[in-house]
Amino acid sequence: MKNIITILAFVMAVTLGLFSLLWFFPQVMVYKIMGAEGLHNQMVQTRDYGIKMAQENGDYRCCIEPACTMCYSEGNKWNYGKAGTCACDEFVARGEEPCPQCAKSISCDTSKEDDLESGTGPETCLIDLEDL
Repeated sequence: MKNIITILAFVMAVTLGLFSLLWFFPQVMVYKIMGAEGLHNQMVQTRDYGIKMAQENGDYRCCIEPACTMCYSEGNKWNYGKAGTCACDEFVARGEEPCPQCAKSISCDTSKEDDLESGTGPETCLIDLEDL
């Protein structure tokens, strides 16, 4: 009887170990297969989805479209120290500057009338977050 209990305990331990490996190993392999670029793309998609959800909840009231990412990524003056939220619209409504990313984007906008007259379409303004 003692041998049967020992064998059953051993079989259960081995089975549990195999199931653990089957659960853990694929997750690690997916990340290795994705590589740095794939992981970055996944992070950007997840962040953008988070911003969309925060907007739907009324917690992300950005003054530009598409919304800034600065306020989502870190707590700062423009979200009252609460990452994942944005209150730039309140700052603009009070006549204050929005977050640097929004301010940079706003300063790069051109009016739609100018675009229609020139036929060039909207100006592209790349925002370098390292300069902010």
